[in-house]
Amino acid sequence: MAVKAGTAGEAGTAREARADAASSAEENRRRVRKLAAEAIGTFLLVLGGVGTAVLAGDFMGTLGVALAFGLTLVVLMYVIGPVSGCHVNPAVTIGLCAAKKIAPKDAVAYIVAQCVGAIVAAAAIYLIADAGPFGYSARMQGLGANGYGAHSPAGFGLGGAFLAEVLLTGLLVFTCLGATHIQAPVGFAGIAIGFVLAVCNLVSIPVDNTGVNPARSLGPAVFAGGWALSQLWLFIVAPIVGALVAAAVHRVLRPEPGVRLSTAARALPSESEARIAQETARLLKMPVGAPRHLADGRRAPAGAEDPAKVGAGSAAGRPGRGPDGFRDRDWNRDQDQPGDDTGGC
Repeated sequence: MAVKAGTAGEAGTAREARADAASSAEENRRRVRKLAAEAIGTFLLVLGGVGTAVLAGDFMGTLGVALAFGLTLVVLMYVIGPVSGCHVNPAVTIGLCAAKKIAPKDAVAYIVAQCVGAIVAAAAIYLIADAGPFGYSARMQGLGANGYGAHSPAGFGLGGAFLAEVLLTGLLVFTCLGATHIQAPVGFAGIAIGFVLAVCNLVSIPVDNTGVNPARSLGPAVFAGGWALSQLWLFIVAPIVGALVAAAVHRVLRPEPGVRLSTAARALPSESEARIAQETARLLKMPVGAPRHLADGRRAPAGAEDPAKVGAGSAAGRPGRGPDGFRDRDWNRDQDQPGDDTGGC
């Protein structure tokens, strides 16, 4: 009997080890997918935005370039958002990290992937531009690099460029945090964030070609060299400052109601899984449309709706109300919105 018990114990341990190994492998695959999505997304953002400025800026003008950045981001939010959260911007990742929506180690990996994507995109833009009838000099023409002083489109100095980058990056990150908040309307985050990026470009293209994204600034600067690299510090420091300020303001104005979004290493946080499981189990024991006080065993508050009427309203095609008082289509949405498993942008 002792031998059999020992054999059974060893078999159980082996099964647990295999399960742990499989879980670890899946976790690593998920992490790789997220980093690949960030690299590809940043590549496409820089290609769409900076590419428009370099290759079609004379035809499109400031408005066209701003829309190219904004609309590209809108598309990316819905394409790679469910995979990685669609940060595609180190400033956004740092802001989300400061808001405790992504772990620092995952944030570092995201930033590396974003910078790689931006540099590859800048290389692609340069190769396309250089194939034109007159060639292209990245050092002379800038390749869409950000700059101030003599390299500002309208001659703005260091102070103006720094302030613009802080304020506009803060606006962008604040929008990312607000639009992906658990209480925000579902499905509109991509539109809001994309249009805010377009506004940022409309405001600051004349100032410094619009950075608000250290990866976007890094890519062209690598190929432009010289003045672009010497001024790059501003387009790294100022966006980070703006992101940290935005995260601090967001945490004061809209604290998360006890739910921390997961890191890049997990698809859903255990807290959310537990809450979803508890809510599902509770609802299965309740009449459809019944208010929360029935499940909690409390008396109905004064003026509460009759559950029968609520259910009848839903059955008749009118929107009933869920146990939290919200309409049926709103109250039972997931705790983590699509793409928010790493903070969501």
